Amino acid sequence: MFDVVVLEDDDLVRDVLTDIIEAEGFAVRPAATADVALAHLDSSAGCSLLLTDIDLGPGPNGFDTARTAQEKHPELPVIYLTGRPAHANARDFGPNERFLRKPFRTRELVEAMRSLGVNPPSEDA
Repeated sequence: MFDVVVLEDDDLVRDVLTDIIEAEGFAVRPAATADVALAHLDSSAGCSLLLTDIDLGPGPNGFDTARTAQEKHPELPVIYLTGRPAHANARDFGPNERFLRKPFRTRELVEAMRSLGVNPPSEDA
């Protein structure tokens, strides 16, 4: 299984991200809240990636959610998205993490995924 969990509180953005990632050959598990995203991650042994917005409104932010996810799944790659690049100023990103500033191009997202070793199931890795 090559699931990608997409955590984004904006319905339209979440739908667009889901469409982009599905077009790349992945199964997508969309989530509007951190709790739903973490439940998806826990129920899917083959999750390839957590793609999360940083600012998720009330409750845990994307950094908090990723930290919780990586405590249970230490090798889980994460791509952080934000329209507020200052969110990343004091952040040290690990080798399994990438950061994209909104708006970004589809190509940038796909390149970030590939740089983490996340390739569509139909490709030779």
